[in-house]
Amino acid sequence: MNRLRQFLEGLHFEGVAPSWWWLWPILIIAGAAFLFWTYHGIFQRSERRLTWGLLALRGLGLLLLVLILSKPTWTRESEQIDPGHVAIIVDNSRSMSLPDSSGATRYDRARAAVEQLKKTLEAEHKGGRLAVDLFDITGTPLKEGMPAQPAIERTDLGEAFHKTALQMRARSIAGLVLVSDGMDNTGRPNFRDWEDTSLPIHGLGFRAGETGDIDWAVRKPQAPGRVLVHNEMRVEVPVSKTGKAGTEATVSIKRGREVLASQKIKLAEGDGEQLVPLTFTPAQPGNFVFTAAVDGATGERFLGNNVAHFPLQVDKEPIKVLYLDGFLRWEYKYLKARLEDDPDIGLVSVVRRISPELPEAKNSKDRLTADRLKQFDVIILGDMEASFLSRPEYEEMVRWLDGKNHSLLVLGGYKSFGPEGLHKTPLADVLPIVFASAPPYQDEEPFQLQLTEKGQGHPIFLLSRDRVKNAEIWKDAPPLQGLNLVQRAKPGAEALAVHPRLRSDGKPAVVLALQRAGGGGQVMVLTVDTTWQWGRFARLLGQNDTLYGRFWSQTIRFLAGRGLDDQRPLLAVSTDKASYKIGKMVEVRVARQPRPDNDLSGTQMNVEINTPSGQTVPVELKVDSSDPDVAKGDFTPSTGGRFELAATLNAAGKPLSNRTAEFLVQGTDLELSNTGTNSANLRALAEATGGVYLDIDKADELAGKIAPKERRTVRVLRSEYWNNPALFTVFLLALTGEWFLRRRNHLV
Repeated sequence: MNRLRQFLEGLHFEGVAPSWWWLWPILIIAGAAFLFWTYHGIFQRSERRLTWGLLALRGLGLLLLVLILSKPTWTRESEQIDPGHVAIIVDNSRSMSLPDSSGATRYDRARAAVEQLKKTLEAEHKGGRLAVDLFDITGTPLKEGMPAQPAIERTDLGEAFHKTALQMRARSIAGLVLVSDGMDNTGRPNFRDWEDTSLPIHGLGFRAGETGDIDWAVRKPQAPGRVLVHNEMRVEVPVSKTGKAGTEATVSIKRGREVLASQKIKLAEGDGEQLVPLTFTPAQPGNFVFTAAVDGATGERFLGNNVAHFPLQVDKEPIKVLYLDGFLRWEYKYLKARLEDDPDIGLVSVVRRISPELPEAKNSKDRLTADRLKQFDVIILGDMEASFLSRPEYEEMVRWLDGKNHSLLVLGGYKSFGPEGLHKTPLADVLPIVFASAPPYQDEEPFQLQLTEKGQGHPIFLLSRDRVKNAEIWKDAPPLQGLNLVQRAKPGAEALAVHPRLRSDGKPAVVLALQRAGGGGQVMVLTVDTTWQWGRFARLLGQNDTLYGRFWSQTIRFLAGRGLDDQRPLLAVSTDKASYKIGKMVEVRVARQPRPDNDLSGTQMNVEINTPSGQTVPVELKVDSSDPDVAKGDFTPSTGGRFELAATLNAAGKPLSNRTAEFLVQGTDLELSNTGTNSANLRALAEATGGVYLDIDKADELAGKIAPKERRTVRVLRSEYWNNPALFTVFLLALTGEWFLRRRNHLV
């Protein structure tokens, strides 16, 4: 009966004005009487009982029509209950990683307190139910639960409150709970600006003095920026201790997880500092980030200052090259730039402009003495007349060639191969060619370099293991503009490249010849001075200058007796700098390094960055338009620490090579500059906003102090019965059915 009464109370006829209610019964009765009179006449004429069925159908149809026109609706109220919400902000800044006297970190204790508080709040209790929403210290919702480790670099309590409150504005908030050590890095003196808030802020914090007394710290290590591989280096690590008790610790140098050197130290009672020397020998060339660390006793006040990173570039033993030229020219410019760009070459280049016979030349630091020549593995002589060097210097150079693996390269030039050239010097006896005794000394016509049988398989010309492909590469190389004419190659010398048309002494004119030096090195003569066109023309056409770079890299390595580039890794990865600041873009460079036995044109390069927190971030690479073997990408770090680059070269979906590199991001020290706790901040917030502050191990008590705040909302539900397809369908069926039956039975 109650439901019926509620239904009747909510039933309304919107199509009927209240002032016209009295007319509707009169019209309905009059219409029914007229309808009965009409069908009674039909019954008298036909005397068929079907007439009353037709009357019922017609009456039903008209009644439904009247009902539709009156627009019957039913309205009712529905109450919804929204439970009160408690927003819990968890401090996941780096200072929460510090341990307390029990050995557990602040973050571990905060995690346990949050779980306990959440479980208690979400349980049914008097006054209603409460829902819990988790946020981190930046105001970001924690939909997947609390992070595994605290990693936020900066704590701004005000920002955390504002962002959290903004996201909770559409809900009924019973309170906001901050679980934190109370440290704020913004320099805020107090929280008085929160006094006018209507939102109570509760605090769960740590008592002062809960952290240990001892604190070890590592300051910036004193280390060189660059060292040579396989050479012992010394690093001095400043280590300090604060605290009353005397204690021991271990100071170490690490690369990643590998410990390279370590030493135990002991400091007496009270504060103290010690400079700890450590030595180690880098075994691998490259750019690395090393870590100086101190591991002290358990119960240390905090561990955030126990490490310090420092970058170090470990260089290979370079091939020491001396390049002498008589004047500035294109060959000198491009070759000098190429050799300077090669990380395995240490170049000293000299363009002398004074006569060697002058007094100032004899005292010059550039003068070639036995002691100075010992510093070099390869000497390159450019275009110079015989008087460019003094006779004693030439004699010292000849004696220098008797040293182990010392090599000499003479380049083409008008002066060096002319009538006043090197044929007048002691070098003429050790060079692999016989100079022309009469003009012409130079041919100016461009020509395509032609490799001899020995040259086709020689390492300096080997760009592909496929001899056919290698020959095609050299056949398509840009032409060289002229060469110096020599009479012939000496007996025992090897001619590796010749002119395709010119002949001398019945043989093709020599372009490149070499022979063994007395000490096991090489003496090479290249009678052209336009190899720079191999690189310049390629760049003008938008192509890479692989041929030029490969030729000279392989030539210098061959002369120095080093392994050629078939010993190089197929992939190289690096960054533009070794150290960055947070928020500054890191440029990542990946390069394929083709070898004669590997065609890398169809391979793909991928790079991932491993962050200090253990996350893996892929780097999007874009191929350099001027060099298809080089790709670059960028990455912007948001935290400090040691980052590792992991590059992979894939062929047909399978890894072909991988390389790693490292870089350092210098983080801010604000978060760890003060290692204590500040429960006063949390108490002040609670007092200013009408909240409650408790120690972190009393989280279950806080649940009982948060009053439930359910929000009840009433919604008006409206059902329109007249606007119903079924009602209209019955109306049509009633009228059309009555009309059809009446016509079929001839009842008119």
